[in-house]
Amino acid sequence: MGGALQGIRALVTRPAGQAGPLVAAIRAAGGEAHEFPLLEVVALEERDAQARAAVDDVLDRLGTFDAAIFISTNAVRVLLARLADSARTWPAQLQCFAIGSATAQCLREAGIGCASAAAAMDSEELLAHPWLGPVAGRRIVIFKGVGGRELLARVLAERGATVTQCALYRRRLPATASQRELHALIEEYAINVLLLSSAEALANLLGLPGADTAGTIPADLALVTPGERVAAQARDAGFSAVEPAANATDAAMLAALERLAATLRRRVHTG
Repeated sequence: MGGALQGIRALVTRPAGQAGPLVAAIRAAGGEAHEFPLLEVVALEERDAQARAAVDDVLDRLGTFDAAIFISTNAVRVLLARLADSARTWPAQLQCFAIGSATAQCLREAGIGCASAAAAMDSEELLAHPWLGPVAGRRIVIFKGVGGRELLARVLAERGATVTQCALYRRRLPATASQRELHALIEEYAINVLLLSSAEALANLLGLPGADTAGTIPADLALVTPGERVAAQARDAGFSAVEPAANATDAAMLAALERLAATLRRRVHTG
């Protein structure tokens, strides 16, 4: 089989139900791809009573905020579902920002305008938006999952904004994910690259249960990461073959895979 991704045999680690388009794109470009979810998105749990109460409080006073920031498509989908369940509507005057082009698109599809539609792909890029510079006295709500980076909230607060963080869901390692399953897939499909869409996915990879029975992750397994920050973390963890994509979008991941495929072909021709 020919194609730009000839020689790529990848595991896509996006949450179940979110990996399909990337898997299909890899196959269409001549590579092989299979799914191995390292994250799953779940509803807030019993231990999250305080977070659940905070969501209700934010929804009750949604119209009092000057701006809302959505960290992910999951945040958009969960919030829209909560609004629908409670027969609430999105305040038309509320300024809206998103991290990532997919998140911005999700908002647009729901009829919500997004000031960051030019696709700020991480917190650092979003913080450079002109509106988010002079925020002293403004009230900003950040819709996100439990945990995650605190940079956005911290910097906006340092700039004088009143920041409310609203956790809508949890991310966790799927119960079925294990070192044994990973090694079985690597052996069955001769996997040579693993695609990670976040720092949390890398942490879950390193924390997979069962290392004592399945062995270590193969040293020659290449990783594609969403940017240099996660790539540096992967190198610090001992991975030597790390290809940072520009961001976590499918297009950026495919571009990184093309670079890897070209490297593999050069090795074959010169080996």
